Amino acid sequence: MIKLLIVDDEYLALDFIKFVVEKNFDDIEIVGTARSGREGIEKAIELKPDVIFMDIRMPGINGIEAIAKIQERVDDIYFIITTAYEYFDYAKEAVKLGVYEYLLKPINKDKMIDVLKAIKREIKDKREALQREMILKEKVNKVLPIIEGQFIYSKMINSKTKGIAFYQDMFSMNLNYGYTIMGIVKHKKEDSKEEEINDSLMDQEFFEIFTHEIKKLTPCLVGLPLVDRVVAYIPVKEIEDTYEIRNRSIDIARKLYKRIDDKIRIEYRIGIGRPYTIENFSNGCNEAYMAANLPNLHKVTHFEDVAITTEKVDDYPKVKESILINKTLMGDKEGALRAFENLFLYFTSNFSDDLDKIKSYLIEILILMKRNIPYDILQKDLYEHKYLRKLLKITNLDVLKMTFSDHLKSIITGINEEREQELHGIIANVLDYMERNYNKNISLNDLAEEFNMSYHYFSKFFKESTGKKFVDYLTEIRIEKSKELLKQGNLSVKEVCYEIGYRDPNYFSKAFRKATGVTPTEFRKN
Repeated sequence: MIKLLIVDDEYLALDFIKFVVEKNFDDIEIVGTARSGREGIEKAIELKPDVIFMDIRMPGINGIEAIAKIQERVDDIYFIITTAYEYFDYAKEAVKLGVYEYLLKPINKDKMIDVLKAIKREIKDKREALQREMILKEKVNKVLPIIEGQFIYSKMINSKTKGIAFYQDMFSMNLNYGYTIMGIVKHKKEDSKEEEINDSLMDQEFFEIFTHEIKKLTPCLVGLPLVDRVVAYIPVKEIEDTYEIRNRSIDIARKLYKRIDDKIRIEYRIGIGRPYTIENFSNGCNEAYMAANLPNLHKVTHFEDVAITTEKVDDYPKVKESILINKTLMGDKEGALRAFENLFLYFTSNFSDDLDKIKSYLIEILILMKRNIPYDILQKDLYEHKYLRKLLKITNLDVLKMTFSDHLKSIITGINEEREQELHGIIANVLDYMERNYNKNISLNDLAEEFNMSYHYFSKFFKESTGKKFVDYLTEIRIEKSKELLKQGNLSVKEVCYEIGYRDPNYFSKAFRKATGVTPTEFRKN
């Protein structure tokens, strides 16, 4: 149905137009009439007609002025001007405003019918084109998530970048460099079929919320859910500072976690990988997976906050080997043993009659671990050949499996101990740095960058290690140093203030009194 509005201050002209329309057109509805330019503007804005008959000469606002005002507020209206006068200036203004037709009064019925029929055809063509466009857009919107998911999945299993230009055009993004954020659902082992079905429904809801919310937070591509996880790829510029990228990625992940938590109650973790070129996409996925699976850490974890000194790994072995090494690196004993079970099952299924071949694969795994684990756990055994000699002498599959499992446990125990010692060493270095630089304008962010940690992780790491906030600890150092200087007596209170790193003597006096119960001057006298 086409909506028509008639604006004319003459009853005869208005009634004539209504009569002709109602008699000759079943698919044109007269939605309103107006007797002035002002009333015409108000009704056009309210009713949003498709066609308006507009008289030029009306009291107050004339027809040309009314058309200009209406066009400012409502789009896609066909205007037909009606007038008893052939004013050339009005005609020129009408052309400028894109008026469809200019009819002289008394209006010729046949001419008017022809004009309305022509407008009907144009409106029909426009609506059909819009409908085709909407159908096409709907189809594209249905296909895009599938293409998006296929792209992410293909990058996870194959690093080749064939056809990358096609995907960049498709998603209007530069996909050559970026980082990954992975959400992983954690379930307790349940026997009930009903609970298993409920978990699956909750997982699906989680994946949908994850996808919807992260796309609102940042331009990205999200893969199709894989069993218990979903992966998002966030493109960034390669020239950007990696420290800034890391902090921004953590902010995005934290906001994402809060938004998901507000919508669904489910146990899950979010892991973040470092930025890589698209050829090394799988590296970022592995890192995000490791970060999300590390036990007893925060709900949102960046890979660099898990393995602080881990060097960049360019090449990963086969999938099963990679899982085993990842679990081992995370210090996840149960996960590593489970991964080894799967790998050993593969070996025995394929090489049960060739024990030496299985041994060679196990030795290769040890070498791969040595290459990837950022500590010296394997150095001693490998170089002295103790374990290798023991391994080579085994003649029974079950013994071989048990021996390797025990060795794996000792490696993981060593990794956890090394990591704990490393963190203790780092906090010692941090405190030493503060002791040497307390009188400078140092901040929490400065120290985080100095020790190659994210701001968020360093803040929690510092408090967990010292039991105090960074600012409080720095204040304690400065106050203790100021006590020593005040006792010496060769500097004024103001000079002591500047010497320990404060720039405001009043602030220093307040901080000193809060910490000691007396002012600096009183302390010196006492």
